[in-house]
Amino acid sequence: MKINSLLSFVFVLAASAEIAIGRIYDERLSIYGFNLSILISVVFFISSIFIFASFKKIIITSSKVYLLLFFASIILITPILWTVYGAEEYGVLKFFNFVLIAIPLTLIILEKFDVTDVKNIFILLLGLSFLLLFLAVTGLFETPRADGRISILGGGPIIFGRWMGFGVLALFFLPLKRKILFSILFISLFIIYCLISGSRGPFTALIICFLFYLFINFKKIFLRFLLFSCALLLVFFSTNFSKDISKLGRTDRVFLNVSKKGGSNQSTQTRYELLDRSFKMMYSFPIGVGAGNWQMKANEYDSTHLMAHEYPHNLFLEIINEYGILTGILLLIFIIKISFTSFAKMINHRNHNNSLYPFLFFLWIFLLINSMISGSLNDSRLLFVVASCIMISKPLTFKVNA
Repeated sequence: MKINSLLSFVFVLAASAEIAIGRIYDERLSIYGFNLSILISVVFFISSIFIFASFKKIIITSSKVYLLLFFASIILITPILWTVYGAEEYGVLKFFNFVLIAIPLTLIILEKFDVTDVKNIFILLLGLSFLLLFLAVTGLFETPRADGRISILGGGPIIFGRWMGFGVLALFFLPLKRKILFSILFISLFIIYCLISGSRGPFTALIICFLFYLFINFKKIFLRFLLFSCALLLVFFSTNFSKDISKLGRTDRVFLNVSKKGGSNQSTQTRYELLDRSFKMMYSFPIGVGAGNWQMKANEYDSTHLMAHEYPHNLFLEIINEYGILTGILLLIFIIKISFTSFAKMINHRNHNNSLYPFLFFLWIFLLINSMISGSLNDSRLLFVVASCIMISKPLTFKVNA
């Protein structure tokens, strides 16, 4: 980032915190009567203004055009739809958190970040994953839940599972100087606690990422993969490790409760209801119903079976239902273009020792799958951060091993 080094450092710190918190104001961060989120947001906004003022030349690409049109569509259509269908507190907060955090952060990354800035922001986020892992292991700041799933610092089990998955991908793909035994230990712990969270989305996305990694690198890693698989099977069948893990948290829920109940499709049925009502809304309200109004309109289809969820747990359907089909099409085109761009850059820079592109590609796939299973617009802020990193015109490759 070619601006004052202190300003860059402050912005990266504040941006990492905003990505982690996801809110301009978070009541959970009050310490001795002072809310830390207010300080973080003020620092983020002030540093963002200085960086925006340093913009001199903007490089236009087709992917950037679709991203800007998507942002513009959300900003312009939301107040119009609110005047028609009303505005709920949840929708207002979601809209302003996304507009004031995700959009400026994405634009600054696109225009000002270089390989060092990108690496630093993800190292800081990896530190958050370590912090959440530590709190989960020790039980500190854990919010009790009736269903037994893990909730740390007020964040739900799905969010916790995603950060555990992020930790796995960061330790595996980020070009960091680390010991092999250290990586194996903490990758294992991140995977275990991703399971313990009881959230199928993050764990499923993680499995898909590594299956794809195996597919494109089959010849290169076949022998290591075979040895690792044999060692893993040996541990599971020769020890009580699998039984011990199944007793923690809601690991059984990830496998549809097969071990305890002989299988359960309760969550699957809920997902069906979410999809069914979302598709009905798509036909009834093609221009959208306004940010945060999905639940209200979805419940009008069946007053005897009210939806407890505030969003359809699918980013694409949420965008179409709340912001209109046109906005959804812009998002779809953008996702397709970024997916192909990321894959091409990853293939051309597959040296994990000095390139960030493999990490960005698999993190993009991980977050994209999560957004289609259990995500919302505000939860998808990291997805747009990764997309903006992929779109950076400067090469994200170190000349020497990092």
